[in-house]
Amino acid sequence: MTEMVVAGAAIVRAFRLFVARRSQPQSVSGYWELPGTEVASGEDEQSALQREFTTEFGISLRCVDRILGDRALTAWPTADGDHDAAVLRVWRCQLPSESTWDLEMGDPRPNHYAYDETRWVAIDDLDAVGPWRDADRITAGEVADYYHADEWWQVAD
Repeated sequence: MTEMVVAGAAIVRAFRLFVARRSQPQSVSGYWELPGTEVASGEDEQSALQREFTTEFGISLRCVDRILGDRALTAWPTADGDHDAAVLRVWRCQLPSESTWDLEMGDPRPNHYAYDETRWVAIDDLDAVGPWRDADRITAGEVADYYHADEWWQVAD
């Protein structure tokens, strides 16, 4: 059996991390996370993230590179309500540079398929939103640490 892969997007603008609150499936509804999706059989991680952002947020997304190591997810909720083991792979991503987003309003807004709310949370105050599932909060903190250690990312922001 092939291990399920989940791709997550780490997007930072103006020292803020883009996060989204899950609305589906019910078992994770209300929890904040890096937006992402399951990678379908035969699909690569970048394509999966691009598909998710086109569908959920109506925008294009550019995957720059993978950051962090694989993260084991012991209870990933599937569409049928079961929980499977999976691996999370986080990608540093960029939204269209020509776009002007209202960071205070949480732009880009979700289409309410998988998420019902979005925010740009200060990279040094990730607990300004919540609740997080433990694994998602830990991963967001590791993304913040990676951002602080990577001068190139800070300049590109």
